[in-house]
Amino acid sequence: MTALEAAINELINCSFFTKMTRQQITDLCQSGTIATSCHREVLFQSGDEATHFGIVLSGAYKLVKQTFSGEDVIVHFAIPGDVIGAFIMTQAKPTYPVTVVAMGSSRFLKIPKATYLQQWSQTPELIFRIQNSLSERMELLQIQKALSKSSLAQKVGILLLNLKEKNTNPDLWTLPLPLTRKEIADCLGASVESVIRVMSDWSKKGIIATTDQQISILKPEMLVKEIHKNQKEF
Repeated sequence: MTALEAAINELINCSFFTKMTRQQITDLCQSGTIATSCHREVLFQSGDEATHFGIVLSGAYKLVKQTFSGEDVIVHFAIPGDVIGAFIMTQAKPTYPVTVVAMGSSRFLKIPKATYLQQWSQTPELIFRIQNSLSERMELLQIQKALSKSSLAQKVGILLLNLKEKNTNPDLWTLPLPLTRKEIADCLGASVESVIRVMSDWSKKGIIATTDQQISILKPEMLVKEIHKNQKEF
């Protein structure tokens, strides 16, 4: 079995390809290759010609946008099953709008632009799913924008709860991706020291636990109370 065939077997159970046959998925992955990324390795660089898009197979990737002042801001965390870069494939000469960086050892199925134009763009259901995925990302960005004047504790708490929702197992309260305090700070536009203070306080209270960059929410009801408490204090 080739690496591509093995990846297709993984995608059969991916919600993005629900109700599709193996042959249909194979056609959508035509000429695809597997990229294995080390921690912090760049998969796509902002500004480069966008020749490929694809799907996260394992691990996680962060989508990073640089501000005018040269600071990196994380605009999205992509986990297995997430599609990256598809929406720009119909442009004449697309360039990647963000830099895509691996979070720990990760795998990505890179699919050439030609396959998108020949296969994906001819499948209305897939276009709908891509648009739905983008709408969900925009909704999260709008939530972050609405929280711009909220306390940092409230921002961190809501971010953790939103990331928890990415976990396909509703009973598992461990975030489905490795996450450092620095990455949380980059996502929220805050200082690392401030994020450490908030999360250290919650760790002492037994609300969360962190091991090897994995964050578990031990007492979700208390986390919600902390969010509301900080909202009132603010």
